[in-house]
Amino acid sequence: MPDPKLLKIGDQLRILRVPISDLQQRDRELAENSELAGWTASSIERIIEQTPIVRVSRIDEAGAVWYDATIIGPDGMEESHSLIVYDDDTWEPL
Repeated sequence: MPDPKLLKIGDQLRILRVPISDLQQRDRELAENSELAGWTASSIERIIEQTPIVRVSRIDEAGAVWYDATIIGPDGMEESHSLIVYDDDTWEPL
């Protein structure tokens, strides 16, 4: 499993799949009829479909690694997202 702590700003990585926690969150939100249910998981799915290779954009004060992605949303409009790189196997370094 890759270690996000080894990443630096500007490093490239490929997003491979949606983190299980985001999929579980979507299931919960859909069951509860929450507004914008599953927004994070659905956004990551679109990132994987449209632009799976991203660059590390920043590392916050807690050491969490973040990337930014711009995609076309379901309404055809451009969306910008800033997401964390989890310590899991949902991504790979390039």
